[in-house]
Amino acid sequence: MELDVPVTVALVLTAWIALSAGLTIFNAVLLGTFRHPILLTCWHQAVSVVLIIAVRAVRPSLFDTGDERQGVPPLTFGAALKLGLPVAVLQCVSLVCGNTAIMYLSLAFCQMIKALTPASVYATGYLCGTQQWSVPVVKCLSVITFGMMVTSLGEMNFHLLGFVVQVTALIAEGLRINILELRLKGKGYKLNALSSVAVFAPMVAAMLFISALLFDRSAFNAEAIGEVGIPIFGANAFMAFLLNVVIYLAIQCASGLVFSLAGVLKDFLIVAGSCIFQGSPITTTQLIGYSIAVAGLQAYGVVSRSPSDFENGVVSELFRRVIEAIGNQTFRRAEVSQKEAATPMSTMTGSTEFIDHSLRDDDEAGVKLFDEAQAGGHP
Repeated sequence: MELDVPVTVALVLTAWIALSAGLTIFNAVLLGTFRHPILLTCWHQAVSVVLIIAVRAVRPSLFDTGDERQGVPPLTFGAALKLGLPVAVLQCVSLVCGNTAIMYLSLAFCQMIKALTPASVYATGYLCGTQQWSVPVVKCLSVITFGMMVTSLGEMNFHLLGFVVQVTALIAEGLRINILELRLKGKGYKLNALSSVAVFAPMVAAMLFISALLFDRSAFNAEAIGEVGIPIFGANAFMAFLLNVVIYLAIQCASGLVFSLAGVLKDFLIVAGSCIFQGSPITTTQLIGYSIAVAGLQAYGVVSRSPSDFENGVVSELFRRVIEAIGNQTFRRAEVSQKEAATPMSTMTGSTEFIDHSLRDDDEAGVKLFDEAQAGGHP
């Protein structure tokens, strides 16, 4: 028996929110005991390599990287190295710095800082030539930045090193996204959340393993690993891999707008989870600042799709669109009610005409979740 589309979307998004928030909190708790972020991240990638090989053996069609219509052949080993090595280096920096930051800052504050990710992507994209200057977009990013400044002022346990490391993770992530976009467009290859793991995870795992040997040999202490337990490490790594699988499924069935709203819920759940599991205090100033940043983040998600529509004012255009959307929804419901009144009950079962896919933006949803797949749920 097939599930209705809304039910499928709800189940997949629930799994995405639960796994993403759960992995972030899991990492924070684990790093409180096992303070070796390089080896932990390496372990995630190594397990992902093994599991992705198993998935590829069963469903190789999920890992197509070429484009027959454009005459682009699939990625070879050599081409993957040329394409992915700079991206993998930046991914290593982003993952390790992101996981290191929660050793010095509360998980809630780290999650709040991540609201600056669009600003990092836009700024690095402008320098790389993948983003164009836009006053409406800059206004939205300024709101996000202001909100984060207020949030930082309200942090009771501010740690400069932790803050710098988290911001470094965001800058590295912004560079990674834009350099990957340039390389994919230049070569014509295509990647999804699963094929990207197959391409980048082996390189990231190898680099992190060497880094751990050079800079953190104490991480290989059998006693320290035994205190945590192999089953705990196994569950943590499997959750990281499963998140990538769920992201792949989510890209297939939900819209960018739905993901945006679900992402807000996920972020708030992570902040709440930090308060519950870590006892992290959150001040009123932080709540106000984070609310401002989230509002700017949502505005950015809308404005960045068509910045030229907001040249005459961001707030006024957003308000007009909200009023128009409410009016359209009211009209649609009235129209549906009239159809229901005129349609026999026997013909109404299994109807999906109420699903509105007019706001679907596959590219934006794919990019958003593809980036989260690379981040592996780190805070």
